Amino acid sequence: KAAKKNAKNVKSRTVAVGIVKKLAAVLVAVAIVAGLGWAVVDHFGIVEKYSEAITVGDTSVTVAEYNYYYSMAYQYYAQMESSYQQQGISMGFPLDKAPDEVSTNQTDEDGNAIYYSDVIADYAANLAYQQIALYDEAVAAGYKLTEEEMKQIDEAIDTVRESAQENSYSLNAFIRASYSKGLNEKGLRKLLEIELIASRYNTDIENKAFESVTDDQVTKEYQENAKNYNYADVRYYSITLSAVTKAAAETDDEFAKRKEEAQKPQIDAANAIAEKVTNDETFKTAALDHKNSNLAEGTKPTEVDPTVESKGVTFNTIKTSISEDAANWVFDSARAIGEKKVFTTDKAAFVVLINNPAYEGVSADVRHCLIKFNVEEGKEVTDEIKMEASKKANEVKNEWIKAGATEDAFKEIVKKYNEDTASTENGGLYEDVRPNSNYVASFKNWAIDPERKTGDCEIVETEYGYHLMYYVKSNGPDWKLTVRESLQEDAYAEAFGAIAGENGKYTMVTNDKNIEKASKEFCDKIRNSIAQQSY
Repeated sequence: KAAKKNAKNVKSRTVAVGIVKKLAAVLVAVAIVAGLGWAVVDHFGIVEKYSEAITVGDTSVTVAEYNYYYSMAYQYYAQMESSYQQQGISMGFPLDKAPDEVSTNQTDEDGNAIYYSDVIADYAANLAYQQIALYDEAVAAGYKLTEEEMKQIDEAIDTVRESAQENSYSLNAFIRASYSKGLNEKGLRKLLEIELIASRYNTDIENKAFESVTDDQVTKEYQENAKNYNYADVRYYSITLSAVTKAAAETDDEFAKRKEEAQKPQIDAANAIAEKVTNDETFKTAALDHKNSNLAEGTKPTEVDPTVESKGVTFNTIKTSISEDAANWVFDSARAIGEKKVFTTDKAAFVVLINNPAYEGVSADVRHCLIKFNVEEGKEVTDEIKMEASKKANEVKNEWIKAGATEDAFKEIVKKYNEDTASTENGGLYEDVRPNSNYVASFKNWAIDPERKTGDCEIVETEYGYHLMYYVKSNGPDWKLTVRESLQEDAYAEAFGAIAGENGKYTMVTNDKNIEKASKEFCDKIRNSIAQQSY
């Protein structure tokens, strides 16, 4: 599991630290934005340069080098938090405090609080471990920097040098202030070399692993575990069960009996609803009647459908949202449209209706041209606004028909009228749309309709406006892609794990004392920077 987790994360980690040019931008950001260590530019960091933080196999990572990875890890989390905050949410990472001042609200095995400085330290060690292991393995296999990679490193160093000059510092003084007192241009170049070669070697491992998966393996996996790759359409309604806590002097049997009695009314209600269900509409009515039957006196009855409709739902989704028993029942090949059943968990009773038993999904490529609703932000879409957008969408469709009703003609229409700017450049194309893709329901349902044929064109309404849709092609059963991706991921995880996994070729040993000291010094610099900015 650890190897698989690492394999999944290694690419995002390598990208996150800013390969080549992006890395230079991060260097500048850490030095200038975070304001690290301007008071120590004259210190050369002899201790950091020769003290050991971790070892990876036979390779020693000095404290100076570890500080580099720690800074990268800090910047990674800080950038992620900033991105979340721009969307109005937060993962809790502190931008106005030092990482060792804020707890993650989790504890370690000994019950000690885990702080964000601990998270960063762990991330930095793993980042160094993965890159060094991959680099050493690559060098053993004969990998060397390419001319393009050497050019990229030169460009990255030049960017840092320009920033140093702008702030009246030498290049080495700027690097020491940005990351570590023991780091200089030569050391930074080596770290960039490690990153680039490790990234290229990792990509080659991934490609080789992906190519190893055969069609026969894909088919066999699907036949043996179809429920993990199929979809189903269901509707369900949940009734919260009475919470019952075991008394101190109560036996297990006594508690079970009291719990059963307390929750019986809710379970009976769920069974009563199930008896009334014959289709979607009767289900909605029965659930709504139950919802309104428990209203407090004086509360106005609701007309909102309390059931949940799930189209293209997966086994794991049902398992998570209801229970594993429910998932096994829904995806049993014996299921038929209209079947219903009640499932109870510790917290709720669920009434589940089958609208479409387990089926193979499809993957499709479509193009679209969006005509937005012309409405001010915060205002409601009126019938007049919809009519105006509908009229324009139909005019655009007619123009496409007059132009020959071809895919090329559709691309031209997109260039002229599409208001989904993200897709205009590629002709409004969205590839590999699947039942579990994260698209607006009406858009997705049109794309994955098994009756769809190449060249089909219709206008589809969503909350954003009217989409003139063009069906490009079917990519075949969804499972062929999903299974292949899953097996490829497993093959890559195995190959990566053999190098840097829990029982891989390269082991990591940490010098916790030096790592703790490095973390504290970094946090002190953040603390001092924040204090200076507050004046």
